[in-house]
Amino acid sequence: MQITSTSNPEIKEALDIKNKRSKYKHAVFIIEGPHLVETALASGNKINTVFFTDSFRTKKDGQNILRETAKKTDEIFEVTGQIMNKLADTEIPQGIIATVSYAIKNLEEIRFKSVPLIVAVDGVQEPGNLGTIIRTSDAAGADAVVILKGACDAFMQKTIRATAGSIFNIPIIYPGTDKFLEWLKSNGIMLIATALDSGKSIFDSDLKKPIAFVFGNEAHGVSCEIKSKADLILKIPIYGKAESLNVSASAAVSLYEAVRQRL
Repeated sequence: MQITSTSNPEIKEALDIKNKRSKYKHAVFIIEGPHLVETALASGNKINTVFFTDSFRTKKDGQNILRETAKKTDEIFEVTGQIMNKLADTEIPQGIIATVSYAIKNLEEIRFKSVPLIVAVDGVQEPGNLGTIIRTSDAAGADAVVILKGACDAFMQKTIRATAGSIFNIPIIYPGTDKFLEWLKSNGIMLIATALDSGKSIFDSDLKKPIAFVFGNEAHGVSCEIKSKADLILKIPIYGKAESLNVSASAAVSLYEAVRQRL
């Protein structure tokens, strides 16, 4: 049976999750589109409910995805295009949306792949930037992404889309600043901030040690509180006329310089 009303309990709960009015907060969020649904299925995260349109069901790929989701949950509902538009965050929805449970990890649960490489975000406001940083961290083999105060929500739909599925591949942690700094110290991990006024280039620094990069707000950079606790403050040299790099570009340069040095 097709759901046609936003008064339906399943739709109301999904809208609450979308609008962050849910009791679940970070633990349950919405993903949109076939790629993210397939990635969630492969990751082993719990698929709670799935909503799809008739046009999605008639596609061969859509049929395959619905067949796989049926192995994970019985809560699969066909909805009208109008309902899909309400649930979706994009202007042109792709015909399938799911609510997913995500186990928020603690710092103590991080399992280092080799020499620790941690990414922290401090006041990053733009969901697209945060999502891209998560995606880049995953690609560079970082061990976790730590969300500090003032940052946007890692589990809002725009952020998740920008991760291109990496949200399911790397631990996302909300520890609080003091606890994070204490954890770094107890694990012998150096905290590195980036700033344009630093006198030392990232390309002249030893990044082969256990490190945690912290990337700051798009307009103001890393906060004074965090910068004062950093073990090292480095700059990414600017050779042209641009004033600075976008924060997600800075993260990519920094992480891959660390990767290059460790090869």
